Amino acid sequence: MMSSVIFKLMSGFHLNLGNVAINKIFEGEPDHLIPSVLDEFLDNDMFTVAGRMIGHSFLYRGPSFPGLSPAIIHILFGGSLETTPVTIQDCPDLDIRDIVKMLYGDAELKECDSIHQLCLSWDLPAPNATNRKWLSQKLLLHAVVEQTRRQINQFQKGLKETGIWELLIHRRDVIPILFPRESEAQITPQMILDRIIWPSSITVFFENYEDEDGDEDEDSYDAIDVCRVCGYLKTFIENVSPAELKRLIKFWTGWEVPATEMRVKIHEATFPTALTCFETLRLPRHYTEYKQFHQDLRVCTSIGCSSFGCV
Repeated sequence: MMSSVIFKLMSGFHLNLGNVAINKIFEGEPDHLIPSVLDEFLDNDMFTVAGRMIGHSFLYRGPSFPGLSPAIIHILFGGSLETTPVTIQDCPDLDIRDIVKMLYGDAELKECDSIHQLCLSWDLPAPNATNRKWLSQKLLLHAVVEQTRRQINQFQKGLKETGIWELLIHRRDVIPILFPRESEAQITPQMILDRIIWPSSITVFFENYEDEDGDEDEDSYDAIDVCRVCGYLKTFIENVSPAELKRLIKFWTGWEVPATEMRVKIHEATFPTALTCFETLRLPRHYTEYKQFHQDLRVCTSIGCSSFGCV
């Protein structure tokens, strides 16, 4: 459930606000997400809800929320405006980005009317030769932080309501766990291989749960089948793209973050399946060619399904 909650928070909601199909509470580039300035989100306390969602996911050992801008994290946990590490990538509005870049450079200012209008709306002076670089930083800071103050306050309120705020304040080392950098959360083949619990070299890994037909899974198969299919899986992991690795992990565990232990089981079946609660990938023993194994596993991991015994 927590995986679905965080996935919706990252991918957006079908709220029909602002004449768009999907509304995202946080917007911008990866690792530079900031709260949306859409008034409807504020009016409906959606950032409070977002704080609760992330806080409860943390409490129940669910996935974290990656990619939040360091500038927003800085202000969220009481950092001063003067020391905010804001960058041009933190501004999701491309028009404002262009104005900030133009002001910070040395080229002659163009489209001065639009710049004057923007500065006037944010209670800032008109640009000139002496204040243009200072003004570019003020515009950027306003676009990223000052425009989102109320959103950040709501977000903070939601985190506090889950009871984890005191931990975050007194244990600052927990903050990167709650809000990791998306660029630092890349999945590598070795990261997955190091966490896999492979079947026995002689018999299939035995589980203490029942199969879908109600019979206990106590069959064992030739070690040759087990080693061959496990070898196919290892080859798949070592050669597919990072995006495909994420889909495999999501199919396997229910979320795109590798579990501490991920089990592999070889059994009699037609297609690969997964028991996400047990973090177990179940692979058919009938594969004798890697090409067919690769094709079937890609299809199964690409359908976007992650649930109990999904195919």
